Amino acid sequence: MASSLEVLSSARRKAPESAILRWPLARRKLPAEAAWLTRVLDATSGARRDEFMEAARLAAAVTLLLAGRDSRARTVALAGLTVTSALRHRRYGFQSDGSEQLLFQVQLASTTARLGGKNTRITDACLWYISLQSTLAYAVAGYSKLAGAHWRSGEALPGILRTETYGSGTAFRWVSRHPRAARLASYATTAGECLFPLIFFVGNGKSAPLFLLPAGAFHLINSGAMGLGRFFWAFTSSYPALLYTAQKRASKAEIHGH
Repeated sequence: MASSLEVLSSARRKAPESAILRWPLARRKLPAEAAWLTRVLDATSGARRDEFMEAARLAAAVTLLLAGRDSRARTVALAGLTVTSALRHRRYGFQSDGSEQLLFQVQLASTTARLGGKNTRITDACLWYISLQSTLAYAVAGYSKLAGAHWRSGEALPGILRTETYGSGTAFRWVSRHPRAARLASYATTAGECLFPLIFFVGNGKSAPLFLLPAGAFHLINSGAMGLGRFFWAFTSSYPALLYTAQKRASKAEIHGH
């Protein structure tokens, strides 16, 4: 919903199909063998069609908020969001971030689970898929930071906060006045992400909330300091699946233990 509102609110201020976002330019990346895909993307491209698609996405998001849990409307809305998320990647793919990529995985798995009806094996598989995608996202982010000298030295956070894209004058001034706290935050972020896969093993998975609460707080702080509001919603959308799978693994461990 947030991304569609952003696109629709800025559509009138931008030149249609301008600069690097032009589809005629982006379509050159497609291989010649994918002629069918090119035709589909051609048919859904253009400034007016983009606005229509974002309006449809917004309507689908509102439907998910208002429709009943078991209604067919939710299934249609989820499927619509999944398909349009894939289609809009042809224009915003170069600037998509981790939140949009994870959210697409959540949408895809949720749609598959709903289409599977009451088949619990399909539902479980989809929940595990979401959980493992989320866990992988945290772990990859953590170990990539661990490989960076600036993150190991604690210099990365002040550097990010003074950029125009992800920066915050208030936050940068604070970390500049408190360099030890900034280093501690850098170390805590890296350690938390690297150790996130332990969510399935510490306390036999029963300690999952102890992993998710600080992770959610981390995204909430980022949404204010760095303007990464969508990260909060994208990653927390995977938390119900993480809680379910971690606790289910704990239950199985207890059964096998007895």
